Amino acid sequence: MSKKTRITGNEDTFAENLQNCLGEMLILFLLRQKPMYTYEITQEISRISNGTFNYKSLYPYIYRLKNADCIGEESKEVEKNRTRIYFHITEHGQKHLVNIKRKYRELTTAANILLDLDGIIY
Repeated sequence: MSKKTRITGNEDTFAENLQNCLGEMLILFLLRQKPMYTYEITQEISRISNGTFNYKSLYPYIYRLKNADCIGEESKEVEKNRTRIYFHITEHGQKHLVNIKRKYRELTTAANILLDLDGIIY
């Protein structure tokens, strides 16, 4: 008897993996618009995407982007004894965003071309 090979995921894990791949790009995109704090970024991504993108935590992305010098931070006092950390995109982050957006569009365009050929290429 041969073993059945299982696929590696379902539509939920596919969506989760894609969302994880897009996280840094979406954060950089929003920070190019204006400096924001982490919760605000999370809320804006969810709002603008009508809930399609929903991140539980952005901190892993924030730390990676900060360590790669793509974003910087600034602490601002918002209330008495309360400080909020605002993140902003750096010049390096601007260049990185341009590059990953270009690659994203290249890949998704090619995938869409392939998928649109369903039933007509052979």
